[in-house]
Amino acid sequence: MALEEQSSSKPTKTSGRNTMQFYNSILYYAPGDIPVGRIGLFILGLIVSLALRKLVVLVLRKPRKRTENFLTVLLDGLAGPMAFLAVFTGMYFSVLVLNLHGTVNLVALNIIQVLLTFTVIRVIYVLIDDVSIQMLNLAGETESKLDDQLIPVLRKLAKVAIAAIAVVFFMQLKGYPVTGIIAGLGIGGLAFAFAAQDSLAGIFASITLFLDRPFMVGDFVQVGGVSGTVEEVGLRSTRIRTIGKTLVSIPNKEIVDSTIDNLSKRPMRRCAITIGVTYDATAEQMAKLVEDLRQMLVDDEMVEHQGSNVHFTTFGDSSLNVEMAFFIRTVEYTRFLQSRQDVNIKIMHTVENLGLEFAFPSTTVYLEK
Repeated sequence: MALEEQSSSKPTKTSGRNTMQFYNSILYYAPGDIPVGRIGLFILGLIVSLALRKLVVLVLRKPRKRTENFLTVLLDGLAGPMAFLAVFTGMYFSVLVLNLHGTVNLVALNIIQVLLTFTVIRVIYVLIDDVSIQMLNLAGETESKLDDQLIPVLRKLAKVAIAAIAVVFFMQLKGYPVTGIIAGLGIGGLAFAFAAQDSLAGIFASITLFLDRPFMVGDFVQVGGVSGTVEEVGLRSTRIRTIGKTLVSIPNKEIVDSTIDNLSKRPMRRCAITIGVTYDATAEQMAKLVEDLRQMLVDDEMVEHQGSNVHFTTFGDSSLNVEMAFFIRTVEYTRFLQSRQDVNIKIMHTVENLGLEFAFPSTTVYLEK
């Protein structure tokens, strides 16, 4: 049995030795001191890396034609960075085989290593983005908005951490004294903190917003004269989409120091209407008008009965004024406008049924004979 194992291992060792001899014969083939073998292997390596690039794109993007889910979208996003990773890896080994003399070889390898580092970072960034998008989709199904607000911030922090780790790893790979550099950063930390005090203040302000939670993503707020819907709360600033569809970025430090009016937290919207009728109305008609308007609000299902007020308030220049103040049971702006329109139409019917007329600014001129 031992003899059979020895005999079976001999052809493997022999074939491996023959392969290495064949490779060395091509590698060191240099007629007339021209490294023809190295040049040929360099070109072959480039061709193989380009072929691998096409193969990677074909394999990773092929499933997307059948169905679309988290995995296929992830593979589609990885296709580009992985293709470049295959090309740069092939180029790296090809340059090693070519073995250029002097600093040319060192510079070429360093450039390719930098490209490889950025490509690996890009691959990890795609993973972070796709995972965060999937988490946002799951968070959208929950009632809490805290996860919708927290996931984008965590995504940015993860990217910053990955970039920092990649830089440290690359510096350590190239033989730089990472420990000494970190110690030097500790000495210059005070100067850095002074130079970046605004950015650090924004980060601490964002932490305050997350802990205090005066608003969430999707809330309609008014901050410092800006009104709109909160779209994103970042590490430094908050983005608000205004009614005019413009996007306003407000530093978190200013938001923390400002008065925040979260209009989405109100249970209903307030409505105030002033009605002016002509001076032809009698006192009995005005009393009946006020009574009918109050009953109209009571009969309306969208109007909150508690806190509703209807009163004959002032004698205007051209009208007898009745003021109405009440709450409509909705926070949605479109439904509020529809309910207010319904109330306005009912007011017109009430005034018409009493034989009254709406007043408008006018001037009466008396001529004496």
